[in-house]
Amino acid sequence: MAQMTGLLTYQGIPVWRHARILRWVTQIVSGFLAVVLVAWFFLNIGGAIQDRNIPYGFSFLDREYQTPIGHHFLPYESSDSFLYALGVAATNTVVVSIIGVILATALGIVIGVARLSGNWIVSKLALAYVEFFRNVPLLVQLFFWFYIFLALPPERDGFVFFDRLYVNNAGISTPWPVPSDLSMGLVWLGLVLIGVIAGVFVHRMLLKRETMTGKASYPLVYGVITVVGVGAVTWIALMVAGGESPFVISQPAPHGTFGRVAGGFTAPAGLLALLIGLVMYTASFIAEIVRAGITSVGKGQTEAARALGLSNMAALRHVTFPQALRVIIPPLISQFLNLTKNSSLAGAIGYSDLTNVAKTMTQTAPAVSIFVLIMLSYLAMSLAYSLAGNLYNRYVRITGA
Repeated sequence: MAQMTGLLTYQGIPVWRHARILRWVTQIVSGFLAVVLVAWFFLNIGGAIQDRNIPYGFSFLDREYQTPIGHHFLPYESSDSFLYALGVAATNTVVVSIIGVILATALGIVIGVARLSGNWIVSKLALAYVEFFRNVPLLVQLFFWFYIFLALPPERDGFVFFDRLYVNNAGISTPWPVPSDLSMGLVWLGLVLIGVIAGVFVHRMLLKRETMTGKASYPLVYGVITVVGVGAVTWIALMVAGGESPFVISQPAPHGTFGRVAGGFTAPAGLLALLIGLVMYTASFIAEIVRAGITSVGKGQTEAARALGLSNMAALRHVTFPQALRVIIPPLISQFLNLTKNSSLAGAIGYSDLTNVAKTMTQTAPAVSIFVLIMLSYLAMSLAYSLAGNLYNRYVRITGA
């Protein structure tokens, strides 16, 4: 009996009382139950699909979609396949998500810092912004911005600024760079990417030297000069070698009987309304995250920075905000995920995002299969944001910067 008891001990502690053993057993049992539950769920779905003869499968992906997509960042024709059309729609969603995250983060930081301003008017205006946009449903905001664009004059009678910027109920048209030759344009973009990497390296090297010596090295200035210099030199070299610039500026201009604007880049009203709504709504939540993160840093840190002669803005930038990032980043990642998932409301204002295009596909393809692809697509985008955010969060915790 004593030998049996000895076998059931780990590090001299009975296994039924060992905290580590109990944690492992709990996790293994929980994982097993989760797998069983998921398997049971999908097996029941599969059985229900077969019993009701609901069409499913992915053979339709090779067929021609034969339906136009209103706005697309990638080249698209109605003769393209379902799979490519889904890729085009997913690209629309990804572009909206990335631009929305950047703008919402910038606006949220500004509003969050303004909430802590010593100026009473600035602080109260920031509070009013947060309370209004955070408590009005996003769908209502999307409709509001969309109807504002619809109230603008039609293309023929729209506003024209400097003969270059066209604003009407179809959207906003601006000059836009287009590659004069696709291969030359890609080569220049690749060289610019190398320049960006070199600029980051120069910035870090000079920043390290500045930290070690205490002498101003202007890392940001020289980093930007490196990027701009590489871009300019490679532009001139490619222009001399190819006889033309890698990119030319396409100018928008009215064409045809109805005065439709062609050329340049036209951001449709649906895209603009979606971006404005997502940015304004998400920024209100990010502002509160930033405010809470900054207030979590002890006042002694700010007082010490001020005692060293730093201005309020310099103290915020170099002392308070870097420490607040440890608190800010985890909930900030959740807001990035929410913005990406909230973009699925684009169909309500007529923008061709992934969900809207996929919903149209259900008229000629199995709905079950299409919505499985939608779920997997949003899952992939959310995991990508989570991975990037968690890696940056780990970097901040390790470096303390």
